[in-house]
Amino acid sequence: MTLLFTIGAFAVISYIALTRVIAPAFDELEMSAARTDLVRAQRAIDSDIETLQVITADWSPWDDIHKYAQGQYPEFIATNITPPTLANLELDLVAIYALDSDLKFGLLLIDGQQRSVDELGILGADDFGSLSLTEHQSIDDTIVGIVNTRFGPMLICSNPILHSDDTGPIAGTIVMAQFLSESRLVRLRERTEVYMDWIPIEESDRLSDFDQSSLARGDVLVDSNESRILSSTMLFDIFGAPILVLSAETPRDISALGRQTVTGAMLLLLIGGVLATIVMWLLLRRIILSPIESLAGHIDEIRASGDLSRKLELDSDDEIGALAAQFDNLTSEVHEARQALLEQSFKAGKADTAAEVLHNIRNAMTPMVNGIERVSRAFRVADGLRIGEATQQLVDTECPPERKAKLIEYIDASFERIKNVGIEATEDMKIVMSQSRQVEGILSDQEQFANVAPVDEDIVVDEVVEEAAHVIPKKSKSKIDIDMGKELIRYRVRAHRVGLLQVLGNLILNACESIQRGNASDGRISLSASEAVIEDRPMVRLTIRDNGCGFSEDVSKRIFQRGYTSKIEGSATGLGLHWCANAVAGMGGRIFAESQGTGKGAEFHVLLPAAEDGRR
Repeated sequence: MTLLFTIGAFAVISYIALTRVIAPAFDELEMSAARTDLVRAQRAIDSDIETLQVITADWSPWDDIHKYAQGQYPEFIATNITPPTLANLELDLVAIYALDSDLKFGLLLIDGQQRSVDELGILGADDFGSLSLTEHQSIDDTIVGIVNTRFGPMLICSNPILHSDDTGPIAGTIVMAQFLSESRLVRLRERTEVYMDWIPIEESDRLSDFDQSSLARGDVLVDSNESRILSSTMLFDIFGAPILVLSAETPRDISALGRQTVTGAMLLLLIGGVLATIVMWLLLRRIILSPIESLAGHIDEIRASGDLSRKLELDSDDEIGALAAQFDNLTSEVHEARQALLEQSFKAGKADTAAEVLHNIRNAMTPMVNGIERVSRAFRVADGLRIGEATQQLVDTECPPERKAKLIEYIDASFERIKNVGIEATEDMKIVMSQSRQVEGILSDQEQFANVAPVDEDIVVDEVVEEAAHVIPKKSKSKIDIDMGKELIRYRVRAHRVGLLQVLGNLILNACESIQRGNASDGRISLSASEAVIEDRPMVRLTIRDNGCGFSEDVSKRIFQRGYTSKIEGSATGLGLHWCANAVAGMGGRIFAESQGTGKGAEFHVLLPAAEDGRR
């Protein structure tokens, strides 16, 4: 059934393609041929105009005619311009004018008879545009084209009369012309092999089809019926006015051939489709369909039972039999691989989780250990003070007054020292408490939400950055200044608070360690924020910049890979930045690092989704 439907659909598609694509292509080709015929007709007329222009240009620069126009060579006409001359040149008019547009000579032949030039109605003193044809102001001035006369349309060319070397002064004007007669039309049809025709504009019924804009553009109008295509355009006279409707008639032989082609192709497709359907059905049923049905049934059984150990064991030596055997091997291998993968995934998941949790706890505990150590030293401050001994001397009645004053001053200074140490210890205890809460949050998240996605919340950037900066030891080998941009307070992000604290704390601690490895005497870590848009999503970019040891381009490509570290071997696990990348991706953000090279510091950019308003 599917095969019959396919063949039928192919036949329908073929019919649509033939009738909607192939047949219209023949029609378009025929229309193109009609337009080409019209262009050939236009070019034939243009060629005659160019020929007339060449003849006129050959006569106008001639010393003899130059003298004649000035009244110095009266015998010029008798020896050079006669009716046979016009016949040889295929001319119907030759006229010579002096500088004042005075007609010096005119020869007009109509049906072999000489007529007066003024009868044309275009060269007389009172005729419209006659001055443009009989006077020229420049030696390069030429007028050539079509004009309408009392005897019909005419090709005309007017040139200034010059010396034989094409120099002035201008002595007058020579005008040569040819009628667009029926005999000329016949010759043009024979020459172009196009059935062309021209109709004076006043006699044509197509003027109404040309609007003013199409007249200016010279548009082509096309009429067609079942036997021919008639393409028409407008020809203009030398004054820019429409004068003739030029038409070219093209027989519709191409579209007839297209229809025959479509009919023959469809008949051939139908016969071939029926035969192909019968043969293909028999072959498909025996060679392909039955074995595939068996294979499909076997796959359904495996899908229903989930037992990948089932075997098909199809008894066939062809490609489908080989496919069935390979499928059996594949299911066996997938069954074994699935068992091994489940076991390995469980172990790897546990190991990764433990390593990442321990790494984050170690980062959080670093400032805790430093704080506890400073508190411990603060409690030992009193051991070095001699307050008891000073008190005993003070109560001694024999103690001199001067000694008593110094003892009182010593006791006051000691208690002031104890007070200051107590204040510092209180601040350190706050840090220890803050970091302990962070550790508690890490463990709580791991315990309660190990298999649940963390809950995101709107977080003010400067608050979480300030808390994350506590990871920097107060006393380190290098003095490190941290600069928090004032703009941090303006931005809010949508993220998991504990996870973001761990990410920023990790990056800040890495920056601190990078400065120490670089032995910078004046370490600087700056944190800034800015707006960003990624894939039409509003984001906030957090930038952690340091002047530490930096890294090379090769390191930048691997810095977020699991297990990779640029630190001294044995001092780190290479889990921190890898975990940061995973954590930021889990919050819907991105992270990347940049450095100008070793010894030139580094920049880490964390992009996170902006909160709904993005700013405070």
